Amino acid sequence: MLHAVPSPPAEVPQAPARIVTGLYLRCLREAQHIRLEQAARAVGVSEPAVSRWERAQSPIRPDALGALLRLYGVAGAHSRFLVGSLPPQDYNRGMHEEQGGGRRAPHDCWVDVALDEATARHIAVMRLASEVVQYCRQVPAGLRTEGYQRFVLDPEVCIAPDEPVLGLPSWVHDVDWAERQRRTVLLDETVLAQGRGDRPALVADQLRHLAQLVSREKCKGQGLTIRILPKERVLFIHTVGATAEVTLHEHRMTVAFGLSPTYETGSGAARIISAGLREAADAAWSREATYKALLSAAEDMERRVAS
Repeated sequence: MLHAVPSPPAEVPQAPARIVTGLYLRCLREAQHIRLEQAARAVGVSEPAVSRWERAQSPIRPDALGALLRLYGVAGAHSRFLVGSLPPQDYNRGMHEEQGGGRRAPHDCWVDVALDEATARHIAVMRLASEVVQYCRQVPAGLRTEGYQRFVLDPEVCIAPDEPVLGLPSWVHDVDWAERQRRTVLLDETVLAQGRGDRPALVADQLRHLAQLVSREKCKGQGLTIRILPKERVLFIHTVGATAEVTLHEHRMTVAFGLSPTYETGSGAARIISAGLREAADAAWSREATYKALLSAAEDMERRVAS
């Protein structure tokens, strides 16, 4: 089924718990307007050291992580969870064999079970990544009209909302989309018919919005790219469900959001997901076909409203 060949890791990857925790530290610090200098002084290290921790370029000591979390107002079980999630400071993935069906080293996969904070961290990862390739079965965050946003966040429709940030930890309100993010969204063809029975006018407006975004796309490889993935061919990604690959501070991770966000780096499973996303991108409709399909579906729903 999978025709894209998984690529071997180009370098020894960082553990996902380090990557996401580093981003979390940066987001907390910036939301509270704390300068690198202040954070460094609180822990007794240099400013570059704190910056490297935030970018997961070097391992953070457990005591230093605990001190920074206290500085930012994070304590108790949540702090212990994050400190306990980190691999040992001297951990080197290259020294461990891949094991099991997923061909994983000990710290390749991290499930963030911290409820609202985990959801907020997932939002931050998706917004601040320099590059995102994602497969979706509904229109994802950042591409929704206001009406469609309310539709997807209806508890009867969406069990675990990722947007808006209302009700989530306050720091996530300050996390905006990366200005130069390269984002490829592969929408399952079923998106063209979602809401046909209940709220066709609302969905028609959403589909027209997507068509406008497609019409404004920049050159290939820049900004936002939206494509429809046809359902006529069963691809590997169809069996996996909604998933993404993100590049964050030059670290590549696969991301899945089910009951809890799950992050993975370096493993055979992560490489297969990455290859599956490339296969899906190759199989997706062209820009022109995607644009026409979105408009055609919108017009069909509008006719149903008028009839």
